[in-house]
This record gives sequence, structure tokens and C-alpha cells, in this order.
Amino acid sequence: MADNSDTLNWYKENAKDFVTRTTDVDMSDHYRAFLKYIPAGGYIMDLGCGAGGAALHFTQAGYSVLAVDGCEELCEFTRLRAGCPVRTLRFEELDYEDSFDGVWACASLLHLRKSELPRVFRLIRRALKKDGVFYASFKYGELEREKNGRLFSDMTEDSIRGLISEAGGFREIDLWVTNDARPDRADEQWVNILCRAV
Repeated sequence: MADNSDTLNWYKENAKDFVTRTTDVDMSDHYRAFLKYIPAGGYIMDLGCGAGGAALHFTQAGYSVLAVDGCEELCEFTRLRAGCPVRTLRFEELDYEDSFDGVWACASLLHLRKSELPRVFRLIRRALKKDGVFYASFKYGELEREKNGRLFSDMTEDSIRGLISEAGGFREIDLWVTNDARPDRADEQWVNILCRAV
């Protein structure tokens, strides 16, 4: 089974192709769902910034953004694309406290083992201001699996609610299932959750 280091190596080796395949994915509905809870000009962490699409969107919309990713190559691409501060950091190394109005973690935390997720959710809660908002998405399913050298932890509505409950410090705002935003993967489903830090 792949682990976090294997997954990071995959992104390091495939960064250019990954950016090409994900740069133009339309996430506008998800952005709107998240941003309606963020104060104007608020401070957002794009956690697992990938190709930098969210960081660019939030920056252009007038928010202060810090992009974070464990892959240095993706961080550099985001820095050039979005022009916001970027930090190379693994999820389990998050060291912020009471700093952010929102944390956006789209299709990123799914690369952690399920056993690691409660601790990382608690680090995210610590990084958020009280009443801050947290968005995360996972591929829909029950498995912890490897695909092409990457680790994936799939979630359902029940399992993600259980994770939020175990982590503590969050209140669910919304939970919904969507099809993949990439046209060639429209048959794949994702579970999305929005929570407020309490």
C-alpha cells in the first residue's frame, strides 16, 4: 500500500501533467458555496493547493490567501500562477493557531490514511478562527486504497460525519454529493462537506 511519501513522490514526478489536466476544471459552484461564509477580504488557507486554481480564484476575488502543499513543484506553480504566498508543508505539519477565516481542502486530504485524518482535522480546527469555515472533499466510497502509486481514503456521508465527530470542534453546515467536475470522469462521485469551527 502506498503511503504519504509515495503520494508526494507521484506528484513530484507528475506535477507538469497533473497541472495540465486540472488547470481548467470548473469549481465555481463549490467556490460560491464556500465563499458565502467567508468575510470580505478574509484570510483563506488553500490546503493542498495543487495546480493553484482555488488560490488564483480566491486572490482575484479579493481574499488574502496562503497556499499550502507538500509538493514543492506544485507550490512553485501556484506561486507563479496565483501570486499569493505559498508554503511547502505536509498536512500533518500544520502549525497555525486562530489564524484563518476559511480552510479550503479540495481533493487533498483524501491522500492521508484514515487513521491520520482526525489529527489533521484537529490541526485544521486549531488553524481556524472561531466561526471559521472548513471545506473538504473526498472520493465517494468506503475504501482506503492505492491507485497508480497514490494513496486514497474514500468517504461516504456517514464516514465523513463520523470523522468530524471524532475530530471535534466543528459543526456541519452542509454535506452534499457531486459528480466529478472533469468531463472525462463525470461518472465518479465526490462527497463534500462544509463545517464551521466552534
